[in-house]
Amino acid sequence: MQGPSHPWIDGTHAPVYIWRFPSTVTDAEVIAAMEAREHWAKGARHRCAWVVDLRELLRVPPHQRKLFAEHLKRFEPHDIKYNCGSAIVLSNAWLRGLVTTVFALNPPKFPNRTVASIDEGLKWANAQLQSGTTGKTAV
Repeated sequence: MQGPSHPWIDGTHAPVYIWRFPSTVTDAEVIAAMEAREHWAKGARHRCAWVVDLRELLRVPPHQRKLFAEHLKRFEPHDIKYNCGSAIVLSNAWLRGLVTTVFALNPPKFPNRTVASIDEGLKWANAQLQSGTTGKTAV
């Protein structure tokens, strides 16, 4: 199961994919990463999970965060059908709490958890894949 073809996305652990955001990027680079994921989703009809490394989140300008939010809306149909879970990596406990609170108010339509490290995210994501729960079956 090949993941999206983009340098920020690591498919070594497929069907768990690690998506790492660099600390500084251009708008064009952000858009290219999102387009690669959206293109992949058109043909990826298998259960998967994500470890999304957002440790550089505070360095991303607001307009790029908006681009990311818009991408997530477009990607949501794939997540609902196939995403068994997304582990959001944030090394700062305060940010993990903030994301947890935001998700409590506006929950994603797939299982998710904030974690402190990629290793912790991989462990959780693999467990989610074993459970088989996707957004479509989550309660």
